[in-house]
Amino acid sequence: MGWGQRRPWYGRRAALACVTSMLFAAGCAGEAKEPRANEKPARSAALAVPAAGGKALGQQALQRATVTGKDLPGRDFDALLGPARADSAPVMPAVCRPVADAVALASPLTPKARLRQVMSALEGDHGGSMALASYTPDQAAEIIATLRTALRSCTAFTPVYGFAYEGVTALPDPGLGNESVSFRLLQLVSLDGEEPLKVPVTVTAVRVGTTLATFQSANTRRDGQAVVPSDVVSKQVTKLTDATP
Repeated sequence: MGWGQRRPWYGRRAALACVTSMLFAAGCAGEAKEPRANEKPARSAALAVPAAGGKALGQQALQRATVTGKDLPGRDFDALLGPARADSAPVMPAVCRPVADAVALASPLTPKARLRQVMSALEGDHGGSMALASYTPDQAAEIIATLRTALRSCTAFTPVYGFAYEGVTALPDPGLGNESVSFRLLQLVSLDGEEPLKVPVTVTAVRVGTTLATFQSANTRRDGQAVVPSDVVSKQVTKLTDATP
């Protein structure tokens, strides 16, 4: 078999191998009754979550409040520090831009501080990437409200670069922090005009005070929905709650 015949197989495998990095950079159970998508459940009274007001965490405070391998033995975290700047990119249709921002862990507004990191997978989940960004009180609430609104009408979108997405579906509110939003979608990984591979992606965004924590996972095995590590989300929300003035 010649190189020309093997290339599509190799290319598709390579494309799947870099799905997580492309998501991150916006580039290259039992049967139970669930609440309606993004319906707000009651928050646990045991968790004293800060209100939307208050002082935004600075870069050092945000780093101290970030979950690490010391918090969750067995998990590996690779932190990636970068400039705290707005880096939202246009998509078509424009109504989906807040959804695309969440998938790419991008900031539509300039944050006071920001940190991103990759988290390893354990049995039962798919690892993924996460971002923490602190804003002014009104900005933090605005961003998550805008995302919730976009999920009511956004079903598919195409970034200015990178692969397209379809099947955007709002999930039940996980009931985390001051407010939270969760959704799933499919990333269309295609090469050389072939039929695209549909990679399940799940995203959860949580506001704790003036900080937004966004988590996303991709199931490159495509054997079910992507599962965001619940232990990472829970521990991160707790650390932000403790750190927020």
